[in-house]
Amino acid sequence: MNRQDDIFFFLITNPEFIRWVKHPNPELDTYWKNWMLAHPESLEAVKRAREMVSGLRRPSSIPDAGAKSRVLQTILASDRIPNQQFSKKSISSTKNLFWFALDQWTKVAAILFLTLSSTVLLNKMTYTPPAQEENVISVPEYVTKITRFGEKLTIKLPDGSSVWLNSGTELRFPEKFDSLERRVTLHGEGFFDVIPDSHRPFRVETGKIVTEALGTSFSINDIVEDRLEISLVSGKVKINHNRTGEIVLLNPGEQLSYRDSNQSMEVGTFSAEKILGWKDGILEFSKAGFEEVVKKLERWYGVQITVSGHPENSWQLSGRYANQDLDLVLNRMAFIETFDYSIKGKNVQLKF
Repeated sequence: MNRQDDIFFFLITNPEFIRWVKHPNPELDTYWKNWMLAHPESLEAVKRAREMVSGLRRPSSIPDAGAKSRVLQTILASDRIPNQQFSKKSISSTKNLFWFALDQWTKVAAILFLTLSSTVLLNKMTYTPPAQEENVISVPEYVTKITRFGEKLTIKLPDGSSVWLNSGTELRFPEKFDSLERRVTLHGEGFFDVIPDSHRPFRVETGKIVTEALGTSFSINDIVEDRLEISLVSGKVKINHNRTGEIVLLNPGEQLSYRDSNQSMEVGTFSAEKILGWKDGILEFSKAGFEEVVKKLERWYGVQITVSGHPENSWQLSGRYANQDLDLVLNRMAFIETFDYSIKGKNVQLKF
């Protein structure tokens, strides 16, 4: 076995590790966090072991740990077939040869299977749990924050990191991050200011793309269909495509543009003022077509726009509006593009 397999086997046979996964508490959290700090190479093995242990239900009674250890050590030590003479009276047989021919991991799997199966069977025959008692694996509670059109929101995550959500955005995260990573899911547009933690990477999942950061500030825009933009303001991020395995590293001032239709990933530069202006109430258009303008106004102001007629010419609208109400914005646009408009509550009509 390689080093990672050694660590993995050590963990899945360690009662304290199993207890930490099944029933975590502050004392165990502190111990295993310090253990991982002392063994940084073990993080992948810890994740694998935790996933395996989380998938098993704890039996109501557990065989003596010393007895299991002695059995495992005795069997695993038998890596060679004993040099013995076979005769009619010999205990060794084809079954013995079959067992010794097995590789070490197959033996381990067989031992774990037999141990768990026999324990569960014994429990069913000898033990009846109380009616309301259940062996439940603890699952973290998740929080979902949603901004409707016309709304913006700033929130603090459990680790102290800050997130700004633009209109029409959904963010999902656990009430408490675990000791291995800080993972959130985003649909829409958000700006992240991440607290540094070298032992717990911060990961934002957006469709097939995962953005990983340590101490970083960056923006993710997933609003437009088939287009995702990740813009790095400070620090560094690693962007990973879940399906293709392609990895891109960004430096400050760089932006990744991804299209799901052809799975293309292109890196360029960006203007921080244009990308992050929404945080400060700045609505900006840059050579925007008519449909883009309508969709952006609906999202920004939380209104529904209907159109009578159609523009005579294709729009290439550019403009910057800082904390201005919809009436003023439409008034300026109408002067340039020549149309009439009316506003009744959340309903807006454009007439050409």
